[in-house]
Amino acid sequence: MRTKTSVGRQAFTLVELLVVIAIIGILVALLLPAIQAARESARRSQCQNQLKQMGLALNNYHDARKGYPTGRNGRDEKAVSWAFLILPYMEEQAVYDSFKRTLPVDHIDNSQAMRVPIAGYVCPSRRSPGADRDFDASSTGTVVKAAGTRGDYAANAGLEEDMGTEINDFDGRGVDMTLAGPMFTFSKMKASRVTDGLSKTFAAGERHIPPEQPDWDPERIHARQADTAFLAGNLINTIFRGTEDGLADGPNDHSDQKFGSEHPGLVQFVFLDGHVESFSTSESKTATGVNPNGVEDINDDDPQWLWLMALSTVAGGEVVQ
Repeated sequence: MRTKTSVGRQAFTLVELLVVIAIIGILVALLLPAIQAARESARRSQCQNQLKQMGLALNNYHDARKGYPTGRNGRDEKAVSWAFLILPYMEEQAVYDSFKRTLPVDHIDNSQAMRVPIAGYVCPSRRSPGADRDFDASSTGTVVKAAGTRGDYAANAGLEEDMGTEINDFDGRGVDMTLAGPMFTFSKMKASRVTDGLSKTFAAGERHIPPEQPDWDPERIHARQADTAFLAGNLINTIFRGTEDGLADGPNDHSDQKFGSEHPGLVQFVFLDGHVESFSTSESKTATGVNPNGVEDINDDDPQWLWLMALSTVAGGEVVQ
């Protein structure tokens, strides 16, 4: 006589399955912010290292040429920026050597020099290296679209990004050093002129790029954002930043003249001695003695940013606490 042996089956009930799924969802929700924070920390460190390399390049340039690079060497279609001038010291000698100085920067024969992505000039928190920025001649508008090298950094021109181009930028001896940073239009700065100290004057920093606005001319978006070809020298707001208006107030700030970044709550700068510092966008330092000559048109009414202004001039004699 054959007997039947019952075999028990083990399986999840619907309730148990839903509980497991819910637990997994909670764990993922908890882990994702941590993963994103770790990724941003890595990107920020990479950006910091790139600024460090720029600082070393600027100092090597100074040692070789007995001065820091000029912020830009012209105002026309053949002008190049400080970022182009230090390329040999950024391990980009071949790009630098390919430049044909008798031709405009946007000329097709200057593609090797002006249209090659430079990884060291792009913050990984914002975007990847590329060559898709417009060449813009300012007075004539866009001349070549989506071809120039990107860049996310700016030279410290001083209190104003257009330092060296207006009458009130000068005193009886030349550019007023109490207003100026180390690199501006036609600058010729030596370390010996930085009487505020190389460790207390920053050379360059991350630049804010304002968001696109719906009423902008599609042909002029890059120019309106001050995000044109980075190695060209004709557009001031692409390669310089000033400090009189402070740091950008978040990603939606509409200014194209401020330092700012994609790192939440902070902006990174490299100083003339080569060290890198991160400053909070709500930094609470104090400073005295900014704009000691009382030059008009300088916005020094907001005490929140006096410390930033003090750190941007080469010979202001300010005290920062």
